[in-house]
Amino acid sequence: MNQKSNNMLPFELACYEIYDNGYDPLNTIREFWSQHTINDCQESLWVLFENYRKGEEQKDAAEVKQMHTFLMKVCRVLMAYFLVHFHKIEIDSVPFAFAEPAEAITADLEAKQKIHSFFNRITE
Repeated sequence: MNQKSNNMLPFELACYEIYDNGYDPLNTIREFWSQHTINDCQESLWVLFENYRKGEEQKDAAEVKQMHTFLMKVCRVLMAYFLVHFHKIEIDSVPFAFAEPAEAITADLEAKQKIHSFFNRITE
């Protein structure tokens, strides 16, 4: 198998695992948010975007593997959210354990809302 198709295999497996017997999109979502914070996701995606924008290739094999693993998890969680929406699966009553305390998430969201409101008033 050549290197290009070898790199696509994990992506293809992530796309087709939704057809496995017993696949639960809520479990995929629950697992993702129990391991990752929203800030970690933003930072990882920002690094990826910057590397793409600059056309830089990461040289450190461990960092490349870590980013690849993260992107496969993001791909899986996006497909899980799509299936929840498409199949109209009730998600509101499902308990989630998050990687950070609810108070920290709430405080972060409120701070970002204030920043958004501030800059939105300036542009108007």
